[in-house]
Amino acid sequence: MTDLHYIQHAELTQRYKSGLNWFYWIAGLTIITSVISLAGGGWGFLISLGSTQIIDGFAKGLSEGFGESTKIIAFVLDLIVSGAFVGFGLLAAKKQLWAYVVGMVVFLLDGLVSLAFQDLLGAIAHAVVLFFLFRGYQAGRELVSLESRMAAAPPQPEAAV
Repeated sequence: MTDLHYIQHAELTQRYKSGLNWFYWIAGLTIITSVISLAGGGWGFLISLGSTQIIDGFAKGLSEGFGESTKIIAFVLDLIVSGAFVGFGLLAAKKQLWAYVVGMVVFLLDGLVSLAFQDLLGAIAHAVVLFFLFRGYQAGRELVSLESRMAAAPPQPEAAV
């Protein structure tokens, strides 16, 4: 293979990793937003999961009648939901493109939850992140194809020095 293929491989790898890192950002910012919400704070990050915000809202409402344990249960649920996004990122890092697709679909559905609750800024943030996730996925498809071609190509003879 030529040097051009190696340059293309490096560029695709960078774009792929940049895209899949969004799964980690989603998970991390969601957990931070949940902690702030469950602690009584009134703000959070736009790139947070709407589904965990619903869980936290229910927990805050239920905690008045059932005690603070509802917040602990909510946080455990938040960790499970956010952990799924870490899982999508870890599997995508191993070039499991199906995990990338499932993660994008789940994030799209979560964006629709934000939209259903008239959180327009949250829905727009979801759309922007989905754009970058999709770009990463496209790079992953190209990367897998390029790696297959590179593996199948006969080795190039070394140039005489």
